[in-house]
Amino acid sequence: MGGQKMMLNKILKLEEEIVRAIIESDVILLDKLLHEDLVFVNHLGMMVSKKEDLAPHYKGDLKVASIQLSDRDVRFFGDTAIVTVSKNIRGSYSGQEFESHVKFTRVWWQVDGQWKVIAASSVPLQI
Repeated sequence: MGGQKMMLNKILKLEEEIVRAIIESDVILLDKLLHEDLVFVNHLGMMVSKKEDLAPHYKGDLKVASIQLSDRDVRFFGDTAIVTVSKNIRGSYSGQEFESHVKFTRVWWQVDGQWKVIAASSVPLQI
């Protein structure tokens, strides 16, 4: 049971880090946390690669002002953790302000002793 608690604490810490990295557009940390073969299906239903996901941060097009989290659930399957969470995201993209309510799923995979996001999806919520 202690091992599971340690893994849960690690994943929760990584979740905090990735949210902070998104808000701060910390592309160095995002690059470290995202697996090279990331599969991300965004809120528009488009499949996005790691390079495509990071591009708006590199260009400065995406500016996230805040991310409010609720309803988080973490489940473990061997070397894989699945995190689901509701997010209220506020910011701007290419100068256009937005507010987005989504249910987000992030799949963390422990490879070579490090946890990396291998898959993610974002589904719009009706509020």
